[in-house]
Amino acid sequence: MLKKLRKKFVITNMVFVTAVILTALVVMCVSNYRRFYSDSMMAINQTLSRNLEDLKPAIDFGERSNNPPPKSDAGGIGRIFVFTVMLEGDSNIVSGVNDSGIQVNTDTAQKAADTALSLGKSSGTIQNMALRFKIERTDTGMKIAFADITNEKDSMRSLIMISVLIFFLVLLTSFFISVYLSKRALSPVQKAWAQQHQFVADASHELKTPLTVILANLDILKSHTKHTIAEEKKWIDNTEEEAVRMKELLQDLLFLAREDADSAPPAPHMSLNFSQIVWECILPFESVTYEQKTTMTEDIQDDIFMSGNEKQLKQLLMILLDNACKYAKNETIHVTLEQKHEKTILHVKNSGPLISKEDLEHIFERFYRASKSRSRDTGGYGLGLSIARTIVHNHKGNIKAISTEEEGTVFTVTFPVHSI
Repeated sequence: MLKKLRKKFVITNMVFVTAVILTALVVMCVSNYRRFYSDSMMAINQTLSRNLEDLKPAIDFGERSNNPPPKSDAGGIGRIFVFTVMLEGDSNIVSGVNDSGIQVNTDTAQKAADTALSLGKSSGTIQNMALRFKIERTDTGMKIAFADITNEKDSMRSLIMISVLIFFLVLLTSFFISVYLSKRALSPVQKAWAQQHQFVADASHELKTPLTVILANLDILKSHTKHTIAEEKKWIDNTEEEAVRMKELLQDLLFLAREDADSAPPAPHMSLNFSQIVWECILPFESVTYEQKTTMTEDIQDDIFMSGNEKQLKQLLMILLDNACKYAKNETIHVTLEQKHEKTILHVKNSGPLISKEDLEHIFERFYRASKSRSRDTGGYGLGLSIARTIVHNHKGNIKAISTEEEGTVFTVTFPVHSI
């Protein structure tokens, strides 16, 4: 799918670039042609408005194909050289040839006049002679002015060749740029696709285990049709336990899916006494730490208020405290809450086994556990810290973890004082 998307991206970009550059080059060529045409017609009109006696011969136009007109402006208008032909009545007999910078032999003038008259237009272009003309009727006959467009044709030919070269160079450059940009632009999509694929695979793996246990327990119960509920309580309790675990997993997956899709309605935020919330979350873990011989100490600053969602903040604290208890058996846990530099800072520290540097980079990823075998000795599915990070981000905060010999493992959550 990503290959098709990338190909579509490149094709779309190339079509757009081709259309833009082609339009620009066509406009440039057309505007230059119109300018050349306007200049030549202006020269023709100026020549027709002058008396023929004012035009003096200068250059032989008969050999113009081998000897192009010089760049001199003598008698000419800019670099456009013009000559006129006078016809008596409607006949094709040239009775006079005059010029404005060039001298034209009679045969050339006759051929040009015959061709111009045969086109049946008052003005036009004779391509094979590189002449543009205009016919003006007078009392004594017709006067035809011809402008040499050799330079115009050469300029247009050069312009078109340069335009074609620019077109293919830009097209080739755009292609490589499009390929490069497609890689950069689709890199987040590719990463998200891989994460989604991994997420589905991990979720399927985690759901498969409780379902297998439940089905196995049901098979056992079905095989003991004559036993009482009390006799089979072991299998019923085990089935209930696995069903609860699966329910919790599905709730966690639903929470993360809604946050990813931004489809969940925004949780209501209100001003809360965060210090009190921390104490309320610590209380249930006192019995847990007592049973596993873990020492928990607290340093909670009183009356720290912030704006947030109480349910989500309690879920965040329960995740961090539960995670600390799992990995700090027979060790120590220290919880700190303080307000400093317009920020509310929560530390949950434990002296249990350290987390490797490689694992620290991934512990907030979904289904990730430091144990690559994903053992269930500590319970859970590796979604807790991912949910914690999502909750912190929902409150415009930041969460990070460090694990060193000097400090132990410390999770630090920072909220702005007026988190919304």
